Amino acid sequence: MIPFLIRIALRFRLQVLIVVAAVIGIGIWAVQGQRVDAYPDISAQMVQVITTSPGRAPEEVERQITIPVEIALRNVPRVEMVRSRTIFGLSVVQLIFEEGTESYWARQRVQERLSTVSLPDGASPEMGPLATAYGEIFRYELVGDTTQDLMELRTLNDWVVIPRLLRVPGVADVSNFGGHEKQFAVVFNPAQLLRYGLSVNDVVTAIETNNASAGGSVIPRGSMSFVIRGRGAVQTLGELENIFVKSASGTPIYVRDVAQVLFDHPPPSGIFSKDAMDAGVEGILLMRKGENPSDVLANVSAAVSELNAGGLPNGVRIRPFYDRTFLVKSTMYTVTHSVLLGITLVVVVLVFFLGRPTMALLVAATIPFALFVAVALMRLTGIPIGLLSIGAIDFGIIVDGAVIMAENIARRVGSMPRPVTSKNVVHAIRDAALEVESPLFVSMFLIIAAYLPLLTLTSIEGLLFRPMALTIVFALAGALVFALLVVPVLAAFLFRRGYAEWENPLLERFKIVYVRWLHALLRRRYQVATFAVGLFVAIVVFVVPRLGTEFLPPMDEGVIWVRANCPEGTSLTQAAQYGRRLRELALEIPEVDFISVQTGRNDSGTDPFPPSRMEIMIGPKPKSDWRRFETKHELVAAIGSRFRAEFPTLRFNFTQPIIDSVTEDTNGTSANLAVEVSGDDASVLLDLARRAQALLRSVPGATDVNIEQEGPQPQLVIQPDRALSARYNVRIEDVTKMIDTAMGGEPIGTIYEGERRFDIAVKFDRAILSSPRRSGGFPSTPRTGWPSPLPRSLASTSSTDRRSSHASRDAAASRFEPTSWDATRGASSRRRRPVSQRRSCRPRATALHGSGCSRTSRERGGISSYSSRSRSSRSSSYS
Repeated sequence: MIPFLIRIALRFRLQVLIVVAAVIGIGIWAVQGQRVDAYPDISAQMVQVITTSPGRAPEEVERQITIPVEIALRNVPRVEMVRSRTIFGLSVVQLIFEEGTESYWARQRVQERLSTVSLPDGASPEMGPLATAYGEIFRYELVGDTTQDLMELRTLNDWVVIPRLLRVPGVADVSNFGGHEKQFAVVFNPAQLLRYGLSVNDVVTAIETNNASAGGSVIPRGSMSFVIRGRGAVQTLGELENIFVKSASGTPIYVRDVAQVLFDHPPPSGIFSKDAMDAGVEGILLMRKGENPSDVLANVSAAVSELNAGGLPNGVRIRPFYDRTFLVKSTMYTVTHSVLLGITLVVVVLVFFLGRPTMALLVAATIPFALFVAVALMRLTGIPIGLLSIGAIDFGIIVDGAVIMAENIARRVGSMPRPVTSKNVVHAIRDAALEVESPLFVSMFLIIAAYLPLLTLTSIEGLLFRPMALTIVFALAGALVFALLVVPVLAAFLFRRGYAEWENPLLERFKIVYVRWLHALLRRRYQVATFAVGLFVAIVVFVVPRLGTEFLPPMDEGVIWVRANCPEGTSLTQAAQYGRRLRELALEIPEVDFISVQTGRNDSGTDPFPPSRMEIMIGPKPKSDWRRFETKHELVAAIGSRFRAEFPTLRFNFTQPIIDSVTEDTNGTSANLAVEVSGDDASVLLDLARRAQALLRSVPGATDVNIEQEGPQPQLVIQPDRALSARYNVRIEDVTKMIDTAMGGEPIGTIYEGERRFDIAVKFDRAILSSPRRSGGFPSTPRTGWPSPLPRSLASTSSTDRRSSHASRDAAASRFEPTSWDATRGASSRRRRPVSQRRSCRPRATALHGSGCSRTSRERGGISSYSSRSRSSRSSSYS
């Protein structure tokens, strides 16, 4: 078959060149529209189920929401793992599907099962955005002049900016972080309620029944028909405070008589701050899975420019501070630089050994042709341009076949008798090509076959290395076709007047030395073979085990990402104060351009972080402006030393955004190494966590070992006395409803302002709620009789410490504790592995899991997770 193709190619030489030009054109088209990613997307096929239940403690959320959702999703087909995390007011359940599961199919199966779950009123499970760990491509802050407060900025972000950005093709979701969500608040005065004989439930019922619209169908009038519409919905603060509640001795009592009506906001779930600004509004944009980051970013930038040009009020603008453009440009620069450098080196080597530029260019032409073939097939198969695809191609291997073919053709043509005719040259080229086509094909096929086992990899390894293997196979296939069919055709044009062979004198001298050494070694072949085998064994036994391992190759994402964990029970406000000082410390370093701090979690619930967690993004200035540091790693070390010296009780983990998201998505934790302790008793787990932490710190090279789970959080527990409640004719429902609404701020209605809608919330004054002793003064409503203060004996209040977050894996509970483990440079994961064998602190009822440990099924209980990040891996992230 191959000899036939070679003869056909030499007969139709012009047509072959036309086909080559068409392939190059297709390759250029493919390059222009090809996706560019630094690494292949190795994120698992995951579906998030997010359920918010504001005001509820983690135990209640887990019992009433997380567990029912897990049970409902237990038999979803093709699910490999179910993970969940429960914090105050939020439940997040993650389903990890088998590799190859189609995204929309998985979401449809989850949606079908969610329709069968029964949850408390107000709790509605929603699926998270169709995005991956690589999806976060754009961040912005919404800034205004002094006339806009956080409530106005948040309202603009929710109802103007985010809806516009969601219309951009390829955008999966835009999450808000920070700001104050606008509410119409009814703030009670307990004394006034008692004065007028009203309870919280009385006012709530009055607002609910006086805020409604009605439809009365259609009535005909002459030749027209009129729609009957009843407008009873509240539209302004004035209408809300004038709602009638009750009549006392003929005197109407309105909402304004017992409460203050004003614009307010619920307790924030997160606080965003940046540089000198202590509180602001941030937007985080997620790209839909499989989209091209370059196209999405271009469209997002156009939408932002449109909004800044006239879509926002005067003085308000969108200010981007992070996007994936740097990484995309850096990846393209690295790939382009690698390709051009490879081609240059190959041409130089070919000129040196082959002696003539014509021969060198003939062989080097294989590289662009093979690259265009590879890119076209990558576009067809959905493989992006990246460091592990085009950047992983070895150009020396690519030109091997062309070197063999061109060298043999040059030898044949160079030995032809004079005079040389074009027809004789073609015949000589054909004979030369047929002479080497079989060994050439076998040698190239063997190289291709060496990469085929990588195509059998599964899971994360397959997602990471299959694109690389396919890209190299595509390039080698293009190089094989070029060597067999195109090189003879080009040689027929280049050597039509013959070819004069040239011998490199340096190469000839090297051959003399080589032959001399070869004869000497052949005389001692047994000793040479013994030495070679011994050297191989020594390397395998002594060198390979000491080599470090790295999950991903080095990559500079352009920014520094820091996770900071405050001490147990730290409030959101206090953590934000820590963040303010951290910003000051970072900005004192001249090489730092900006720093943003996210305290708590975003409003969409995709990141279930407690109030004591901070995520910090630090943007360095261009390296041309650096004065004190040579590398990014040195800058990271300087920032880390400042942070740890100022806040020794805070736990810091330095990484980069994408690497952090990928490791958390794949491992369930942001660290590279983790140890999990499972059991039923949370207090025992915490004790084991601390003891295991001490063991991990004793490992050579370990510098920073933390517990990943959040510690206990103080709770004020109101426990009604059922017997006394019956004596006072007060139902438990009356007390719990008052806690949900007046204390928890649960929305009881909605007010529409055009297309915008805002909640109506009833609540007690925060000064009253801040004092647990005053909770006994809240009015309760007996089923008969005048409302009275809630007696202290009727509902006892107590303070206790409870877990701030609960986690589970495969519906077997696990309660987490956050950790990071930093090791000194050069410490490898193999050297750290013996830690998993040091488990003397383990009690009988508890299982300790680590790297290399077998997993056992476990009852719902707790897991303490110890994460480990080595400096070697961290330095590779910042190289």
